[in-house]
Formats: sequence, C-alpha cells, structure tokens
Amino acid sequence: MKTMEAKNTNIKTARSIVTLALAKEITLAAKAKAKEIKVPMYIVIDDADANLISINRMPGAILVSEKVALDKAYTAVALKAPTNALAPLAQPGAALYGLQNCSNMIIFGGGFPLVLNGEVIGSIGVSGGSVDEDMSVARAGLAKFKEIAENLKSDAETIHAPAPKDIAGDAFTPYAVSLELANKMALAIEKKALEIGVPMWFAVLDKGANLIFQERMEEAILVSREVSLNKAYTAVTLKAPTNALAALAQPGAALYGLQNCSRMIIFGGGYPLVHDGKVIGSIGVSGGSVDQDMQVAQAALEVFQAVVPAQELVHA
Repeated sequence: MKTMEAKNTNIKTARSIVTLALAKEITLAAKAKAKEIKVPMYIVIDDADANLISINRMPGAILVSEKVALDKAYTAVALKAPTNALAPLAQPGAALYGLQNCSNMIIFGGGFPLVLNGEVIGSIGVSGGSVDEDMSVARAGLAKFKEIAENLKSDAETIHAPAPKDIAGDAFTPYAVSLELANKMALAIEKKALEIGVPMWFAVLDKGANLIFQERMEEAILVSREVSLNKAYTAVTLKAPTNALAALAQPGAALYGLQNCSRMIIFGGGYPLVHDGKVIGSIGVSGGSVDQDMQVAQAALEVFQAVVPAQELVHA
C-alpha cells in the first residue's frame, strides 16, 4: 500500500491509517491549545476502525472525561461526522432520534473525524471543559492534521517515522506521575519494541489507578489494550510487579484464586512506579510473549528510575 509523507514533519501514513507518529503530532497541537486556555483535557485519537491509538490525560483533567473523550472519538469515526453536528439529528422526529441512548454515542461537541482524500482514517475526541472549550482544543488538533494532510505526497515510500523529540516538562504533578514523564517512558518503550520487532501497547496509571496515558504501536494486537491496562491496574492496586504474583496465586499460597478476580493479571509486564518507598503509579506493557513484555517494560522503568531521583515529588 502506498503511503504519503507530510513535508516538514517526517510522518508517513498509509491512506487508511493514522500512525502513532501522526497521532502524537495531533495530540501535541491539541494539548498546546488546552494549555493556552488553561483547561486540562483528555485527548483521544482513534484509527479508522474505532480502535484506540492513544489517550493522554493532562494533569488536573476531571476523571469522568476519560470515557466522554473516548466516546466522542468513537462516535466521530463510527458515524463519520463531527459530534456537534448530531444533536439536531437526534431530536424527536429527526432522522437519528434516540441516537444519544445508544452505547458510546455522544451528540455534543468535541469529536471530529480525520478525513484524508475523502476517506475517514481516524478521529479525535476531547473532553475536560465546556463544550466550546472541548471543541476549541479538538479543532486545534484537527487543524494540525489538516496542515499535515495538505502537504501529503501520494508517491512516498513506506518507512518508519522517526521517534519524536523528547518532551520536556515537570516529572511530577499532584497525580505523582505526569503526562510528560509518561511520554518519556513511551519513547523508550517504542524504541525497545522496534528493536525486538514486537509492537506493543503501553499504559500508565496514577496512584489511584486512573489512566494517565495509553498508546498502541502500529500492528500491535488489539486484545493487548485491555491486558496492558489490567497489568498496570494490578501493579498499582497490589503494589507489586505482576510477574511476582503467579507463585502467590497457586493452591495453598497466600493469594490463591487472585487470577479469578476482576482485572487481576498474574504474569509479567506490569510494574508499580515507586518513589521514596511509596507507589506513585504503574505501567503495563502487552503485545508479545511475557518475556518480551517484561523486557520492553524494563526500558520504561529505566527512564523512570533515571528521572525520579533528580526530581522533587509533590505528594497529592
């Protein structure tokens, strides 16, 4: 399949695919707008099949907005329409009356399809402020996408997009692990996963087991979205690496039956993030064998361990 290259961005994307590199560019533009208006947001990018590529939670974003942002992105790509255009169509007597009662459907602003050459190749969903604020931030991401799309060439060769530049910023927030630090760990994850040739899902949770960040590398198996989340959830709620739990979950052992509890994972790939003896968050990696997941996760832990001692933690 031919790909297209955006001038000045070094991003290449198949006609029907939003790559992770492109998703990051869109997200950075949306995040810059959110910072400008001083409203922290959840920013979600989906692919053409409504599968998550990335979700970023800015420090201070209200937690309910995670699902709203996810649903906005889903609605925009599933219906191939901006979510703000749906309210008139969902009124009594209109063509889509009752749409708002369907699972994952949002009929107010903040979700936009990403359209290239007349084809919906993905979507952006934003939530965290008023509808107008959400739309403003989403449109900033959409504008970045359109800027890139306008310069695309149809005859480019397929190559890997280079890793984006490192992201500067405070390593800690009242949530303990910041989005900036999550991005730093993600860069290490991507590098290691590419090195071993296994695309991965990567999730970062805060100390309250709330999602801060998740992303999917191209071609990562879709089931690993839930597995990576649950590895991170297990690690932060039990304050232990997931690979340490299998022995404890055997018949007669202290945690026998743990694997039958909701969201518990007892194989490797999930790690708590510990600072000064306290768990301040967690990571979860999934996409390959257990050994591969653990190997890739170690790359993120090395970044965390290098950053944390040099920073002063702000406890929530």
